[in-house]
Amino acid sequence: MSEQQFKFPALYQFFAGYFYQGWAAGYRWDGAAPEFSAVVRHFRAVNPPAAVEEVRRELAALRAAALTESALDEILAALGSGFYPPAAGLTSREWLDRIVEILDESPTKARVLRELG
Repeated sequence: MSEQQFKFPALYQFFAGYFYQGWAAGYRWDGAAPEFSAVVRHFRAVNPPAAVEEVRRELAALRAAALTESALDEILAALGSGFYPPAAGLTSREWLDRIVEILDESPTKARVLRELG
């Protein structure tokens, strides 16, 4: 386990489990373009509130650290993220901010995606 995986175990589970390299191929999109926000809503829909809260808490700690964008990119890679924020028009910091916004949405917006087996 890397230092970052030890420091942020919930984020490691989140990024490695939901945003692994090839994450977009893991879901049935039914003609829609793969969208990270749908995956975050899926995470929220299929996990207990305590797990979602732990991801929120660790995201707050990561976002509060005074990191350069390249240092943040390295940490996200160490945490198993295969998502490339510039492809969505975002910096890594903006992507993390957007994840928090989605996690803070009304629970009625959470939705389960069909995962491909």
